[in-house]
Amino acid sequence: MKLKLTIALSFFLSIAFGQIYVKGKVTSKSNQPLEGAAVFFNSTTIATITDANGEYKLSVPEGKYKLVASYLGYKTVEREVEIDKNTPLDDLNFTLEEADNVLNEVVIGGKKKIKSKKPKYEDFLVFREAFLGRTDFAEKCKIDNKKALKYYFDEATNTFSVEAKEPIIILNRDLGYKISYNLEKFQIKDRIISYFGYSKYEELEGNNRKQKKWKKNRLKAYNGSLRHFLKTFITASTKEEGFKIDIMNRKRNELHPTDNELNFSRRIFNIQDQKGIAINFNKIILKPQSKLDSAIVIHQKELKYPKIIDVPHKRNVTYNDVSYRVEGKVFLKFDGFLKVTYQNEKEEFNYKKDVKKRLGVQVSHFLLFKNNEEILPIGQIADQNNRLVEGYWSYELFANALPLDYKPPTE
Repeated sequence: MKLKLTIALSFFLSIAFGQIYVKGKVTSKSNQPLEGAAVFFNSTTIATITDANGEYKLSVPEGKYKLVASYLGYKTVEREVEIDKNTPLDDLNFTLEEADNVLNEVVIGGKKKIKSKKPKYEDFLVFREAFLGRTDFAEKCKIDNKKALKYYFDEATNTFSVEAKEPIIILNRDLGYKISYNLEKFQIKDRIISYFGYSKYEELEGNNRKQKKWKKNRLKAYNGSLRHFLKTFITASTKEEGFKIDIMNRKRNELHPTDNELNFSRRIFNIQDQKGIAINFNKIILKPQSKLDSAIVIHQKELKYPKIIDVPHKRNVTYNDVSYRVEGKVFLKFDGFLKVTYQNEKEEFNYKKDVKKRLGVQVSHFLLFKNNEEILPIGQIADQNNRLVEGYWSYELFANALPLDYKPPTE
């Protein structure tokens, strides 16, 4: 089954120069210090745990962040912070509430969620592919605590969802990371995947050979990625780094039957069905001789021609055609959507399941729901809920994700 991907990932980071210390305390609602709570900047390797007094200290560059506090049995809390040398940074405190201990009877909107009736391993495989992906890196990724996952299926809405009673531990042996992922939401509905959570990265230990492999693989994961693409707008090097941009529009395909034609064909087919008359849907018809012939031709066109087609509006544009700068900040602005071709790397073999033919390049679509979106210096847009990716970028899922403080080698 081909799935469209919309991912709401809580990523937010804008790094500048200059290390600054951040301090704070994590307590319960009853003001008891929480020892061993995880405090981290989301989707980075910048993390620590609290001491016996619930206190923590982190060293970070200046910038915009999402600072997260997490403790088993308590609800995860985040704070958006903008850190600079003029900001007081010794009172970034968190108060955590106890989580509901009813994962076996999850209730949303007054309605009890129903456990999936499928074998757990089947549900796990569905989750694993939808979350980690099918890339070469995904194949060697391991979820270390899959027993923490609970699976639910709502037949009324045809929604498959997953909950986790503790952070998911992911070992990415190809990229050299151990990731703790606080899963806040995961669901598949109407063939659309959506998930949301907080991730804390930790570098694995390895000998020189492994370090060289991880360095090479991390660069491969970065090259051609959405983050790489967006960062080229900051450096004004989109074409130089292998990206080709076309502005595209979506419109109705005139060769696809109209709704009235489709209703006509279904009505004719229903009449034939009620009469018990078999229909040859593969009949070659040059000129319809009856209403049934016309209905068959309409059906054949429905299968042959897609309802919506993508048409070029302007080919091979520069970053200046789809972005602008104000006071040192970079903003995206374009009508339609961007077809982005990364020309320096071929598609992986597994991607051929998603396309009719191999192109020898990586082709993705990038859409904004609302225009005038800021690109942060780290290489992501400010509002992660304001975008949709299709094509190759929707194939590269969490197994290909790098921490936001990853910097590609400059040599």
